[in-house]
Amino acid sequence: MGLCPQENLFNNQRKWARAAVLLYEDLLTDKVLQSATQHFIYGWYICTVMQTRMDILGLAWPAVADNFLQTLTLTVDMIMVGRLGASSLAAVGLGGQVIFIFQSVMIAITAGTVAMVARSIGEKNNEKARKVLEQSLFFGAVAVLLLTPFLSFYAGDFLRIYQVEEEVLTIGNHYFEVAIVSLPFMFVCLAAAQALRGAGDTRTPLAISSFINGTNVVLNYVFIFGKLGFSPLGVKGAALGTVLSFVLGSFMYGVLLLKRKLRLYISLKGFSPDFFLFKKVLNIGTPAAFEQLIIQMGFVVFTVIITSFGTESIAAHQIGMRIQSFSFMPGFGFAIAATALVGQNLGAKKPEEAEKSGWEACRLAILFMVGVAVFIFVFAADIARIFVNEKKVVDMAVISIRILAFAEPAIAVHFTIAGALRGAGDTKWPLYASAAGLYVFRIPVALFMAFTLGMGVIGAWIAMSIEYVVRSFFVSMRFRKGGWKTVDVF
Repeated sequence: MGLCPQENLFNNQRKWARAAVLLYEDLLTDKVLQSATQHFIYGWYICTVMQTRMDILGLAWPAVADNFLQTLTLTVDMIMVGRLGASSLAAVGLGGQVIFIFQSVMIAITAGTVAMVARSIGEKNNEKARKVLEQSLFFGAVAVLLLTPFLSFYAGDFLRIYQVEEEVLTIGNHYFEVAIVSLPFMFVCLAAAQALRGAGDTRTPLAISSFINGTNVVLNYVFIFGKLGFSPLGVKGAALGTVLSFVLGSFMYGVLLLKRKLRLYISLKGFSPDFFLFKKVLNIGTPAAFEQLIIQMGFVVFTVIITSFGTESIAAHQIGMRIQSFSFMPGFGFAIAATALVGQNLGAKKPEEAEKSGWEACRLAILFMVGVAVFIFVFAADIARIFVNEKKVVDMAVISIRILAFAEPAIAVHFTIAGALRGAGDTKWPLYASAAGLYVFRIPVALFMAFTLGMGVIGAWIAMSIEYVVRSFFVSMRFRKGGWKTVDVF
């Protein structure tokens, strides 16, 4: 018996359906299709990685350029001061180090500011970011203004901690008593710059920093050597140039923020102190401040070890630190990028993107810093002679630079991953890493190698390189475990 038309149609549909299923199964096992799928996935992955890298580089290069200008300015200052002699060079270096100890008050605020601004921008809540900046500027300025007279009164006592020769102490006191006036203006510049970086704007801080540093170089030249009708002021001239430069820089930030010309702005209308919000800023920033305080106090102890080997060792160490600052530039820039992107991605509820940004910034920092390390290792002698002409100081500075060059990969890891943790508001682990590195490794190992093994100042420099490896291990371990993803900043 023949089939009716409906049955024929039904059977044909079954055959076509079966054929379609078989074809689909064949395609799934087809090597060409598998290869095409793999290439598509790989291409998508490469595009994603490249986009992340472009985001990182877009934030990092202005920060690197900014840090380069700051370091270059300090270096030019050191070169000009170095023309006054090794004692002046050592004194200015020590005076600047004491000032940086008390910048920890600023960091207690700015570290919390950048994390909270970045998180707010990720949430697309610009109003919240504005309030964070306003409260940070107000309370920070009050704190620094109250602290500055105290620091000025005890300037000589702070410098005596280093147990340096009387000539170095006297010169350092002349520098310190003028330079300390720059702290309130320095805070305004630092807080505004960090908030803008947290919001993803690294170009405005670069532009203003360029002005500050350019002005600083010109004024220092005029005041140190007595140009354009001014009397030579020596190290006091270097301090005065720094103060005036930051006064102008803070004025520029104030005008731009009040005129609403930037990604963030501030308003005096209706402003009132918000202690609850500022307490949250401090809760995040205080561990970062303690970290810097611990680091600087550790540096004091470490510098006392260096000073025990004489003025030449101090001068060589200051030159080595200045050159090392140049090699830090890529790490600093990528740390800023990691801070901003991690904070913003967490605010946007994208923790996996935040982690990817942190590791990618770390890889790029290592790549760049190794290149810089090779350069300063090869040309160490030529670089050292820019600062000073005394052969003994040059020879010692070359050794310092070359030892520290080996620590550059570890420094890159520490800078970027610690920056990523701070962007997440996880400021405690960088503190733990710095404390362990300095007080468990750097200082004990420096004492052992310098005095017990009789290696002198070279042993202390080797201990410094070892310590950076320890710090990088601690922050990397924390970042890999992922506990920072759940830190609450508001």
